[in-house]
Parts: sequence; structure tokens; C-alpha cells
Amino acid sequence: MRLEHNLQSPGFTVQKIDVLQVSREAGYTHSYRNGRTKHGFILVLSGVMQFTLLQEDVAPLQAEKGTLVFIPQGTSYTGTYLEADTQIRVVQFDLSSGTLPSYLQQCAVLPLPNAAELIGAFFLPAGNHPFGNSFYSLFCFYNLLWQLDEQCTRIPSKYKKLLPALSALSAASTESHPITYYAALCNMSESTFRRLFREYTGQSPVEYRNALRLNAARVRLQSGEYNVSEAAESAGFTNLSFFIRLYKKKYGYTPKKE
Repeated sequence: MRLEHNLQSPGFTVQKIDVLQVSREAGYTHSYRNGRTKHGFILVLSGVMQFTLLQEDVAPLQAEKGTLVFIPQGTSYTGTYLEADTQIRVVQFDLSSGTLPSYLQQCAVLPLPNAAELIGAFFLPAGNHPFGNSFYSLFCFYNLLWQLDEQCTRIPSKYKKLLPALSALSAASTESHPITYYAALCNMSESTFRRLFREYTGQSPVEYRNALRLNAARVRLQSGEYNVSEAAESAGFTNLSFFIRLYKKKYGYTPKKE
């Protein structure tokens, strides 16, 4: 007997992870007026940091000890150390393909209670290996992302009944089951399922499935291993022109430009 399961791809891959620890006196300011060069997680170890976005009319963000902040690549801002001996740890990275999830699309304080432990792991030796082992660093990074995703995508109790359908769609987005199939998984009528699904996701079940397929196709195209028709078919699209039309609508350009 053979068991198979299609594991869900995160939709992006990372490269060039690096870490640093910085301590400054009160009043010290650094600036990214031309935009941050990498995506960055910033943990405040002690003191208080203030981040002022330069391109948006919003109040400065203040982060106290234990706070984890995310600042996307390209963000223009200044960072000010507000107290003596303010100390931060930074984990920064580039994307080699795909796009980050919605909760990492803007500057934000992230709800991660064990952030200090997860960021601190980057600064420890990896068993019998010295600090900076590449596989250990990747483990730390994806463990951080996994636990962050658990916090940021946790389904509110009102919508927990949708979980069987959401899981089935994510695990096998290439399968074209009718909506009644997913409604039955959730023990709902089709009309109730459709209403609750759109209320939670902002999309119909078919739109949601197509979005998963588009993301999967994009990852394949960016890998360089698939042409357009192969990426479309492997992601679950049977109509190539329909795929190209949806792709251009979502990403602003045709799949040939990936």
C-alpha cells in the first residue's frame, strides 16, 4: 500500500538570509530614505524603538522590549532608538520567487508571544556545528514563518466549520469537485456554505480555488522548469486562454513575462 499526499507550497522561496544584533544610545537614528534593501524582522531586545514611515501619513510605530516588527523591502522609513542601551536583533532576507502572505505585505507589529525565543535561535550554534550553519538557519527561518502563520491565519470560531473545505482546497487545488462536495465536507447546505465562505475569504469557492491554482502556476513558471501550458495544466487549469486571462487580471501581466 502506498500513501501519497500533495503538500501545500508556501507560495514563495527565500534567499540571502542574514542576521545582526545592534545596540545604540538614546537618540540615535538610522534612515532608509530610498527604501529598505531587504525584508526584515526586527525584535526589540531592550529599550524602545520608533519607526517612522516616510511615504505614508501615519503615526510613528513604537516597539518596546519583546516586540517583533516586520518591515517589507522597499519601505522608506527612519528608525530611532528612544532609550539608552536600546538593543535590537534583525533577521532579513530576499525573495527568490513568489510573494509574501498578506500579513507581511506592510509594516506591522506581529502577534508572536515567543518571538524572542524564535529570533534568538538564529544566534545560537547548531548542535555540533558553528554559528551560521546554512541548514540550521533555514530551519530557524521557516520555523519562524510557520509559527507566525499559525498566529496570523488562525480561523475565528465563527468560521471553523469551513476548515474541512479550506484544507481540502489547499491540499488538492487541482481537483475540480463541485461546490456541493465542499459543502458536504462542512455539513452545510450549499447556499449556507457559499455565504459563509465568501464572508470569510472575500471570494467564492471557485475564485478561491483559482487563486490557489494561479499561485501554484506562478511558482512553477518562476522556477524556469515549466512553460506556460505546462504550468497551467499542472496547476489544474484545462483552458489555457482562461488561465492567461485570469493570470493577467491578478498579476497585471501575462504568464509569458515571468
